[in-house]
Amino acid sequence: MAYVKTNWVDDVTPLSATNMNNIEEGLANINPRVAALEALTGNFQPTTWLEVQQLSRDGKGEDFFEVGDQFMVNYNGVPRVCDIIAINQDTPTNALYPYSITLQFHDILLNTMFDAPEPSNPDVNMQTAGNNRYIHSGIKQWLNSSDTTFAWVSKHAYDVAPTGTPYTGSGFLKLLDQDLVNVLGAVNKQVAKATSDGGGQDTFSDKVFLLSPKEIYGTDEGVITGEVAYPYYSQMVASATDAAVTSRIKYLSATATQWWLRSPRLINSSRTRGIGLTGEVNYYNDNISLGIAPAFVIV
Repeated sequence: MAYVKTNWVDDVTPLSATNMNNIEEGLANINPRVAALEALTGNFQPTTWLEVQQLSRDGKGEDFFEVGDQFMVNYNGVPRVCDIIAINQDTPTNALYPYSITLQFHDILLNTMFDAPEPSNPDVNMQTAGNNRYIHSGIKQWLNSSDTTFAWVSKHAYDVAPTGTPYTGSGFLKLLDQDLVNVLGAVNKQVAKATSDGGGQDTFSDKVFLLSPKEIYGTDEGVITGEVAYPYYSQMVASATDAAVTSRIKYLSATATQWWLRSPRLINSSRTRGIGLTGEVNYYNDNISLGIAPAFVIV
């Protein structure tokens, strides 16, 4: 793990991993490491994912980190940059841990379909272009899979397995740095439903997820109860917009690439929102190949 801190001080003395681990969870108020943390100045720089988690669990995430700070994360053996996009915004599903640090990959990991066409679906759009209900999508399953060989599970009567990269290999959590995976926690999330699905909203609990238009400071569409713009994105522009925002552009092999969000285009059952080449909020057929820049939460 490598950590890049805005205006970071070079003279740092990392806290011993032994001291960080020597007392059982749940005894934070009498844990010797808490006193050690409180004695530290801003010169402390975490060197392990466990230290990052423990700082957060002690309610010190905002004292040590800032939105926009970056970590170097190993994904499939390759170092990738991730940004802190929020601190203590996402709500952990496990109520014992109220604090959180949300990170997102700075650029595109790979291109993939959101969901596969469903030839037997009564909805003719889904027959040829896939299903835009996020809780049924292939991409949601893969992002939260730790399978050595991804094992897709049907979510409804007409569901069809996604094909191609990355669905023919390991699950996302199997490819991610396992020390990082060990400190991730599920958080409570929401996603709008298209009018073809009756409108309203689905709720879900995941460790890894795609962002929504609301979270990247796009305009509201459908039911967005519980969704809040991440500070990383709301700091980019003066007000919510679906127009081009340069800072939303993400790259794959140095080329600007469209990337998936999780929310549907409300008036169509087979098109999902994404970010275009110039940073605008757009929409795309679910079976085409777009980039992914998933987010995950240290809990």
